[in-house]
Amino acid sequence: MSVRGYRTGESVGVADLWRRNPSREFPLLGLNPDVVGEILRKTERPGIQFILRLARLFGRPLFAMFVVDLDGRVMGTTLLNFTREAGYVSGVVVDSTVRRRGLAQAMLRACDETCRRYRRRYVVLDVLSNNDAALRLYDRWGYRPLRDQHWMYRAFGRGTAPLPPLTGTTRVRPFRRRDGSALAEADNALMPPEVRAVVPRHPGDFRMPAIARGILESDTEAWVAEADGGPVGFLRATRSHLMDAANLTSPVFRRGVAASVMQDLLVTALRWVEAQNAPRVVTEVLAHQVQARPVLDSLGFVEQFGVHTLVHRLAA
Repeated sequence: MSVRGYRTGESVGVADLWRRNPSREFPLLGLNPDVVGEILRKTERPGIQFILRLARLFGRPLFAMFVVDLDGRVMGTTLLNFTREAGYVSGVVVDSTVRRRGLAQAMLRACDETCRRYRRRYVVLDVLSNNDAALRLYDRWGYRPLRDQHWMYRAFGRGTAPLPPLTGTTRVRPFRRRDGSALAEADNALMPPEVRAVVPRHPGDFRMPAIARGILESDTEAWVAEADGGPVGFLRATRSHLMDAANLTSPVFRRGVAASVMQDLLVTALRWVEAQNAPRVVTEVLAHQVQARPVLDSLGFVEQFGVHTLVHRLAA
C-alpha cells in the first residue's frame, strides 16, 4: 500500500471510493461522485495538463491530488489546493476497510512535503467541529486552531418564504476586476492578524479562474454593493452540475455596512440562484464576517455545520 499522485485513468476509482465513503457534507451539497469522476477526466486533457505543468514549473501550482494505492485500487484520496501562502487540504477520504493503518497521516505527510517543495509555510484544512476522530488526528499531526466558520443553507421552493423586495436604496452592480483591491483591503481589515498571515484576501481572489469555470462547467455571476463611490460588499453565486446545491461565496462586507445594504446584495444573489432552479444554496460565514449573520438569519438561512479551520505551520 502506497501514497502517490493521481494518475490518468483513475477517475472511476476515485468516484467509487467517494460513493462508498460519503462525507457528512455530501447530503447538504448534493455532491455527485460520478460527476467528480467526470471532472477528474477533464483535468487529464492535454491542454489542461499543459497549464498545470506550466504553473508548477513557475512555482505557482494550482492543485495536487494524492491517492492511496492498494494493489491498483484507489483506497484513499486527498486534494491539495494552493494559495500564495499556504496549501489547502480537502477531500481526505480513506476507505472504511483500511482505516487505522496510518493512511490519512501518510497523505498529510505528502501534503506537507509538497508544500515545502513549493515554499508554502502553512498547510490549512477545514474540519467539522463535531468530528472528534479527525480533530484528534489533526492535533497529533500538529494542526492548531486558526478560525471558525459556519456552513449555512437556504432552501427554495414549496413551503419556503419568498424573498423580500429590494429596498431601492442600495446600488448593486456586477463585479469589476478593479473592485478587487478595495474588497481585499476591506476584508483583511476585519481579520485577526494571525489569520491574515495565513489566509489573507488578495484582489484576484474575487475572480473565478477560467480554467476552474471550464472544468466545473459552472454558471456564475458576481455582484458588489457600492457606497461612497466604491465597493463595500461582494458576493458570487455559482451553479455547477457537480452538486445539487448552488453556492454563495463567503459574504464580504466592509466594517459597519448597513444591514439594508447587506440584505440588498444577498437578495440580488439569491434571486439569481432561485432563477437557476437550485433546490437550496449553501454559504460559509467566516468568523470575522459575522456582521452578516443576522441578515442571513432574517433571509431564512439555517446553520448546518460548525467548522474549524486548522493550520499546520511547517518548519523551515
